[in-house]
Amino acid sequence: MARARGLALPALLLALCGGAWAQGIYPGDAARVNGAAISYQRFNGFYVEYRNSKGVAVGARGDQLQLLTRLRREAMDRMIEQELVAQAAEREGIEVSAGEVDAGVAELRSVFDDELSYTLRLQDEGYTKEGYREHVARMMAGKRYLDGIRMQVSAVGDEELEAYYRDNERRLTFPEQVRVRHILLTWKPLGTQDDRAAIREQMVPILERARGGEDFAALAREFSDDYATKRDGGDTGLFQRGQMAPAFEQVAFALQPGEVSEPVETPFGVHILRLEERLEERLVPLEEVREQLRAHILEEKTEQAVDSEIEDLRAAAEIEILIPLERKASY
Repeated sequence: MARARGLALPALLLALCGGAWAQGIYPGDAARVNGAAISYQRFNGFYVEYRNSKGVAVGARGDQLQLLTRLRREAMDRMIEQELVAQAAEREGIEVSAGEVDAGVAELRSVFDDELSYTLRLQDEGYTKEGYREHVARMMAGKRYLDGIRMQVSAVGDEELEAYYRDNERRLTFPEQVRVRHILLTWKPLGTQDDRAAIREQMVPILERARGGEDFAALAREFSDDYATKRDGGDTGLFQRGQMAPAFEQVAFALQPGEVSEPVETPFGVHILRLEERLEERLVPLEEVREQLRAHILEEKTEQAVDSEIEDLRAAAEIEILIPLERKASY
């Protein structure tokens, strides 16, 4: 489930006051959380902004209905979680100063060219200026509440760090990698069998020159059709298994340093390869990543603490979703 982790303020403010120009077909409330209403108007604006952040077009095709339904559910989940956290902050008596609220409102206000545009957007979202200030104050208090949860997470000691390292050795292992130079002669579009045979023949003298000791990089710059690597003398850079065409990869990993392959055919054309470098599979030593790993573990623990807190708030809450969340083809 997507979380409202952190409630990072600039993005949060834009999302909470984003993009709903249409009123929708469900007037009134979209949900209630412990009796507190989330209006349909506010939900629809949040959903539109959330959907846009995922790169989904407004005029989505019918085959995207499942995706849009999922995004509507995720948007609703986020709004419910934000309301739960804001209510928890209120119960804890967490307050935000007027100056902090002023700064948060000003940051959003700066997006608009003039006061009228800003006022109309607030109205479209169902806010008065004062009501929006109250909303910003609640979101800021909610962020402070979650920051308190994060601060309670214990530091990562050496014993915990070393246990995590042992449990995640596979994730901390660099796979075998190779670096080759190659020369590619591409197939002709819609080429016949005779065309392909001619391209194979063109590679024969190039292979002879490469195996005769000529500079492979110079040959690649002269003959290769792979314009992504041609300028670099056919150098592919390091790669691991699963990143290249299977036939190309199989030959690359079988070569010895300095060895030039027989011609290799892939969907792109005919290649010859020369192995430049091989890096064997290697487990990263703990001392090389100790502090980075410690920070990573702390981040994981912090996210888990926030998730757990939100799940507890959900479990204790009365939540009513008052609108259907399935995305219909007609809207």
